[in-house]
Amino acid sequence: MVGLLHRTLLRWALLLPLALSAGTLTVTDPQGRAVDSAVVVVSTPLGAPLAATRTDHQGRATVPSLPSGSYLVEVSFPGLQEIGRAYRPGAGDLHLVLEPAALATAVNVTASRGFAEEERESASLVAVRAGGAIPAPTLGNALEALPGVMVQQSAYGQASPFLRGLTGYQVLNLVDGVRFNNSTFRSGPNQYLAFVEPGQARQVEVALGPAGVTYGSDAMGGAIQVITPRAGFASRQGELSLFGASADRSGGFLGRFGIGGERIAWLGGVGGRRHNDLRAGGGLDSRNVFRRLFGLHPRAVRDLLGPTLQDTGFAQYGAHTRLSLRLPRANSLSFWYQNSNLEGVRGYKDMYGGLGRVQSDFEPQRLHFLYGRWERLSLGPLASLSATVSRNTQYDGSHRRNLNYSDPEIGDRVRVDANGYTVQATAALPARQALVAGAELYDEGVAARRSVRGAAARPLYPDDSRYSTVGLFAQDTWEIPSRRLRLQGGLRWTAVRFATPAAPQYRVPASSQTFSDLTFHASALWQAAKPVSFVAIVSRGFRAPNLNDLGAIGLNDLGYEIPLAESLGAGALLADSAGEGALPTGRRLRPLAPERLMNYELGVRFESGRFYARVHGFDADLYDPIVRRTLLFPANAIPSTLAGLPVTPVTPTAAQGRAGVVTVATAFDPRGVKAFVNDGRSRYYGIESQWRVRLSARWSAAGNYSLLAARDLNPNRPVRRLPPQQGMAGLRYNPTGKRPWFEASLVYAGEQARLSAGDLDDERIGASRRRRDIADFFAGSLAAPYIAGGRFTPTGETLQQIQDRVLPGAGPDARVPLFRANPAWAALHIHGGYPLGERLAVQFSVFNVTDANYRFLGSGVDSPGRNATVGLRWNF
Repeated sequence: MVGLLHRTLLRWALLLPLALSAGTLTVTDPQGRAVDSAVVVVSTPLGAPLAATRTDHQGRATVPSLPSGSYLVEVSFPGLQEIGRAYRPGAGDLHLVLEPAALATAVNVTASRGFAEEERESASLVAVRAGGAIPAPTLGNALEALPGVMVQQSAYGQASPFLRGLTGYQVLNLVDGVRFNNSTFRSGPNQYLAFVEPGQARQVEVALGPAGVTYGSDAMGGAIQVITPRAGFASRQGELSLFGASADRSGGFLGRFGIGGERIAWLGGVGGRRHNDLRAGGGLDSRNVFRRLFGLHPRAVRDLLGPTLQDTGFAQYGAHTRLSLRLPRANSLSFWYQNSNLEGVRGYKDMYGGLGRVQSDFEPQRLHFLYGRWERLSLGPLASLSATVSRNTQYDGSHRRNLNYSDPEIGDRVRVDANGYTVQATAALPARQALVAGAELYDEGVAARRSVRGAAARPLYPDDSRYSTVGLFAQDTWEIPSRRLRLQGGLRWTAVRFATPAAPQYRVPASSQTFSDLTFHASALWQAAKPVSFVAIVSRGFRAPNLNDLGAIGLNDLGYEIPLAESLGAGALLADSAGEGALPTGRRLRPLAPERLMNYELGVRFESGRFYARVHGFDADLYDPIVRRTLLFPANAIPSTLAGLPVTPVTPTAAQGRAGVVTVATAFDPRGVKAFVNDGRSRYYGIESQWRVRLSARWSAAGNYSLLAARDLNPNRPVRRLPPQQGMAGLRYNPTGKRPWFEASLVYAGEQARLSAGDLDDERIGASRRRRDIADFFAGSLAAPYIAGGRFTPTGETLQQIQDRVLPGAGPDARVPLFRANPAWAALHIHGGYPLGERLAVQFSVFNVTDANYRFLGSGVDSPGRNATVGLRWNF
């Protein structure tokens, strides 16, 4: 086997054009001992494999001669953590250390398009987590406890990472550099990263801050990139992993097999998992509907409903495959396909988790993702030229019913087919400059259906809509060794077109809109002294209105929403919030326009021997943010219909009465109708830090801390869903030889009392309620088993008595929050592993050792209670 790998390396090297001399790398374990027969793979930043070999008994391997440019060198060994480094021919030899696992893994980062960068080289703050057969419910949960990242879960089978306070369609998701976001991604938290089955990810990278030049629209809070498994040439590889967890009585598996010759390699895998109803900390539910509306203590709710969160269980399964080809004259082809299905996902916060509805099913939740990529090295003046064609098909549906089983069932089904086309070139310019430039087109078709009581109704999005995005980009990196300076600058022009056909049956006319934007990025990394470097970044992000902004109609987090265009002709007024007590601003509503973010950032990096630390501070202004607002109407000009639906006025608050305005509601939700508008300006600023230190040959430690503040500036008030200060500190013991390793980490978050009006009304955060809400739930189907003779049997109270106890002195329509702050929390986790042999290893964890009850801000479920997990991995 070793001889075959070396012959492959030699033959492949002969195919490459004139290049610099070969390099050498050394692979050791943490104690400095050579790792024999570790697999070494050299590839382009886009993932095209160029060569493979193994280390010798001294832990050494030869990196082949390559044209000038940027490459990835990745090293793996059974039972140890795979690691990678950026490699530039002629820049010196590499030394890599393999460990069983890591608190913070400094592997290669590809956030800078077209070039491989390591964590310490990147101007932006980046973090990386391994994927695979993780026991967490979704891939997004793997990003928990990273600096600047908060993972929110509206449902247990969903995850929406917040990057610098932004989430949903203000964060860009990618798979191997291919855009994963589509035009139906929602405002605020969404579930779509969970569409990627965790076994389909080799690692997940997070780059904080605007990445508009690199990847285009949506990348304002940052970018999340999923890196998929590679196929190995001239080798055979296999993996079987099993895991189980106690908090949700879950289990899962991942099986993968690959085989490769000298010029062709194939990899295939399947994975699946079943998560049952979750037991949260203490067996409690902090925002259960019986607590929110009937005022029961969480322990009383536990006695009534049991210690698990009913209807939080779900299942996921998927398959993936890759085919890679090495062609003559330094050409390569790679094809990747993955599919995934989520079954049984329910919106817990809509049912027992807060609102008391009887049905909130997410079905279907399905992904088909495919791309093919051609890459050529050293083509004339170009270091590389690549072309990628992709197909991203996502199915998203739901079935909802209000408080009674007699209420109409509303079914939605949306299919988005996004075809992508990208051409990218890199070139090595004089004076140590590297240029990447290219063009891309993403063309989406949206099919949408809705049924109410089985009859067709106006769909969530206009059926047969088209949404197209075109982008041209260029980025230059310039290294000045004499000044110990690295400069980077880039530009991107983007144009977006949205078009929808007429739907006469729903009185929807044909329409089209176009948007365009020019954005930029500039950064400088200066090594002031050997251990100390400084970073400065000025960057701009943007997001064009998508189909969710322009055409969505239906239930959402804060009520029923309609397209803005449907309200302009009805005389709607711009409100100051999305709350039920919203007041007029005195400004007129206007058609939607792109939102823009300007980011200014300074950072310092310290690296000396065993210690590494990095601290960044940033100040970002979000202009014309697209936000949800309650629609207000003059009290003497109340419409009878909106978007073809009958509406009725809601009793105004005293302040609304004085202002002469009212809100209106549909039959589907008692709260005021909402719409997306451009309104105001927001400012986000904060610090992010991470550090790690090797205390001795056996002990190491790592941690991070993030602090974020933000305000809406017009008017001055808290922004929606602002993450609190948070951090992590961990200590790891890694002995020599085949002995168990252990790691303890403390994850914590501070109190968040800076809640917006929308936060206070949100059933996941402030959980406000009215006497009318209590009455509606009292008459609803979830409460019916506990109502006898007009009394709530656990307490013996009538409706009036419950209302007086829960909301004493409140008027019939006054909203009173259950919480005015999200409390601080801390959770202790313990992890460990034991190598049972060179190819067999077991890992175990106890999450939330103290069984604390807590939730991440904005989540619809409390976090798991004490959770023991075990995993077994066999490499063959």
